[in-house]
Amino acid sequence: MLVVLAMGLTAGAFAYAMKVEARLAQNTTSGGELTWLGLSGVELAKWVLAQQNQIPGEGAYHGLNQFWASGIDNPDLLPNPYEGLSLKDFPVGDGRITITILDQERKVNINRAVYDKVLLEHAISMTGAQASDADVLMSALVDWVDPDNNSQPGRPAETGDYYARLQVPYQAKNGPIDDLGELLKVRGMSRAIFFGVQSPTGTRPDPRRIGGVGSTALPAGQVAGFKDLFCAISIPQVNVNTASVAVLTLVLGGDGAAENAAETIVRNRAGPDGVDGTQDDTPAKNPGDITRLMAGGAPTAPWQNLLAVRSSVFQVVVDARLGPARQRYVALIQQQGPQGYLTLTFRQE
Repeated sequence: MLVVLAMGLTAGAFAYAMKVEARLAQNTTSGGELTWLGLSGVELAKWVLAQQNQIPGEGAYHGLNQFWASGIDNPDLLPNPYEGLSLKDFPVGDGRITITILDQERKVNINRAVYDKVLLEHAISMTGAQASDADVLMSALVDWVDPDNNSQPGRPAETGDYYARLQVPYQAKNGPIDDLGELLKVRGMSRAIFFGVQSPTGTRPDPRRIGGVGSTALPAGQVAGFKDLFCAISIPQVNVNTASVAVLTLVLGGDGAAENAAETIVRNRAGPDGVDGTQDDTPAKNPGDITRLMAGGAPTAPWQNLLAVRSSVFQVVVDARLGPARQRYVALIQQQGPQGYLTLTFRQE
């Protein structure tokens, strides 16, 4: 019996390995066509966003209930450029693509935050890190992006010091952060701070760390990490219509008044059903409309130059399928003029 069991397990492992090898071979054979499918998905995303800019009454803002974000067209739109269109399983030649569009302005630009000590302190605190960790990390972040090789006072984090002594040595970048993953190379940045952690069992999660309701929410009990709070490329302002409770709390001051204002904003913009990304949402349609979302929860800190109602940079995720072959692509696009969008990056994931 043992011999038969062992042979069965060996055969199963071999079959699984062959299945993986076959899938890799299929992806390699179809690699060029999959890449074109990925690029087609990016162009489709550009078209969707360009159409959004031309819709009367909706072109002045970006919200989670719009087609680009939700994939659900509004039957009240006349004319409706998205009628009959789906962002899921869209046919392109012999293949199919599914695209997801996420605006970057739903988060804070990390390159702006690096030099804002108070904002960084609040962000690190929200991840649950210790004060000693915050001190090291804030200095190391400045050293990572500043153009010189001089360490911050008392913190040997620059080239020739900390990074050069690592088992696999490297240098500080000495330039702006282009990809948020760079943060994992910075001294003091732990995976817990970057990815966030689960709240201790049996405790009620802090609402400002959950990230809001509906499509902007983190899983219950999940504490926001830097990946949930920051992005690398965006305009300076945060989009009040798409940001999470955690991000809004951070931007508005990180205190109790900011938390109250953030929760009020998300509750008011979500509409009667209390869920972001549905047709009854009531997002701010112009900067002056932001005060409506804050009704009953205005923060004590100035916010007028921190919040916007539009986004400029978007991440496009394209899941391409050609027969049994699969591949995911990720791109960043930025608005250039009223209807044009420029591809900043495109990579296979």
